[in-house]
Order: sequence, then structure tokens, then C-alpha cells
Amino acid sequence: MDDAMEEATARERAPVRRVFETTDLDVARDFMNAAYGTSLRMKGRERSQLVRHARFDHGSFCVDDVTLSMETGYDAEPLGCLAVVEPRTGWVEHRWPDGGERVGPGEIAAISPPDRPFTALAHQLEFDSVVLGQPALDRNAPLPEGRRSEPLRFTGMRPASPGLADRWRGTVAHVRDVLAVNPQAMSEPLVIGNMARALAESALAVFPNSGPAEATSRDGSDAAPGAVRRAVAFIEERADTDITLLDIARAARVSPHALRIAFARHHNSRSPFGCVTQVRLDRAHFDLLAADGENGATVPAVAARWGFPKPSRFAALYRDVYGVSPHDTLSL
Repeated sequence: MDDAMEEATARERAPVRRVFETTDLDVARDFMNAAYGTSLRMKGRERSQLVRHARFDHGSFCVDDVTLSMETGYDAEPLGCLAVVEPRTGWVEHRWPDGGERVGPGEIAAISPPDRPFTALAHQLEFDSVVLGQPALDRNAPLPEGRRSEPLRFTGMRPASPGLADRWRGTVAHVRDVLAVNPQAMSEPLVIGNMARALAESALAVFPNSGPAEATSRDGSDAAPGAVRRAVAFIEERADTDITLLDIARAARVSPHALRIAFARHHNSRSPFGCVTQVRLDRAHFDLLAADGENGATVPAVAARWGFPKPSRFAALYRDVYGVSPHDTLSL
């Protein structure tokens, strides 16, 4: 990838913070249509009601906080993405041709299957939501090559278990924590890529879907040292780009399941993305060694460039490997 393409990619993925607030239902309807890319026909009982929508838009995913301080209904065309809501107050009921869900405080659910039209009724609703684009889901769905042309479908709108619901909450909390503590890091392509991957992998694990079955005996046979060598070579070559498990598995010429097994057996990182973290940590170390204190380089900026959005976490990983703090290295 040349410099111009890298810069264009970074600009495309730079986060956009938008806050919208109105008491005019017509204005609110027009905004929500644009925000969710579909046709919403909102129906409120009163004309003057508070609608507030705060969004961090990262391109491949969005993190929203929404207030609908009234009872309202709307009809929508298919969203074409996975939108997961967790109400703080009130409730919302979604209905689609062959199903529906009513969700209240303490519960998590996807709005509807991404490919289905739906209707909704919301009552005094405040909720958090995450919207994941279909490309982010497809990039991280570990389907074998023979099934890559099949559409990924979600077959359940609720987490498969309470434990998996907690996994989703933990992933979303991590993303929101980064937004609160170090929002500047979210302009870095590797940070955004890591966040999108974490959310997509969590969604695919938490919500029932048509993804791949468990590992097969062939996966175990394919999980050889050669696959690890090919994967590591690819990771070292592409560490500065947003790579996925599927990308690494293709380079290793094995399935994603086989790749995971191979790393668990034959590599000290124990996982493909453990290896990615190791390599990127090494690259950050070299950047700190090469940095000139006069040019304004900082540890948080170097860390974020290599996909580490939390300076404290980066410092702990760095000290474990190099025995000193990254600030000590920068000051050399």
C-alpha cells in the first residue's frame, strides 16, 4: 500500500463525533433516517418531544447513545447491519416478519435480522447501541474458503447465554473506555481495526448465526509448524496494516480453526493475534529507540500508531518484554 492510499484509509477511518438534539419530531425523523441509512416513519403522540442522538462514527462501526423521551413507533426497511441495543430506561419492542423481541433495562438484543424490515414501539427509551457494518462482520467471520460466498445470517437476536451477554458488555465497555480516556487514539487505523475486530468477533460469538461449525479432524492435521511459519512471515510483513484472522489464515494456507490450533501447539504467543501483538510491540520499541526527543514524539502517540490505545496497558506489556518503561527508552 503506497503512502497516498494509507493516508486515504486513515482519513476514511478517522472517527467523527456527532451530537444531535431536537424536540421536533419531523426533524428527528429526517436525522434518524440518515443516521441508520433506512426509511423510518416515526409516529409520536406529541409534536414536541426530546430526541437526542450522540454517535462516534468509525466507518466500520458506530457507538451510539440515544434518548427518545416519548412513546413512538416507527417502521424501517432492512438496516443491512447489526445494531445491538442495551436500554438504560424504558423499553423497545421490535417486530419483523417471523419474530420479535421486547428489550428493557439490563437486557441486550439486536434490533432485528440485518436483512429484514421491521417495526418498533419505544416507550421513554434511553439506550446504548453499537452498529456493526456487514463488511466488518464478513471480514471477521472465520468461514472456510468454500463458504466465503455464503451470506452470514444471524439466527438469534439475543445472546446465546448470560455469560456471552457479559462478554458483549465487556467488549463494548472496552471500546467506550478508549473513547473516554484516549479518543485521539481512535484516529489511528490499527486502533480502529482492533476495535472493529473485537466487536465483530464478540458479536459472532455472542449472537447465534450461520457461521462455521467447530474445528474438524482435518483442522487438527493441518495445524503444523509450517502453517505457523507462513503466518508469522505474513504478520511481520503486514504488521502495519489492519489484518484479520482470515487474512492470516489465507497466507498460512489453512483454515482459521487450524491456524488457532497451530499457534496453540507451536508458537510461544499461543494465538495468531498474540503474535500480532508481539510484532507490533517490537515495532513500537524500534520507533521509540529511533525517536528524537526534539521532534515531539510521545509514548502514547507511538503506542497508538501500533494499535495500543491505552498507555497504561502498553507500558505494562512493554516493561514485561524489555524490562524498562517506554518512557525510559524514549529518553535515551
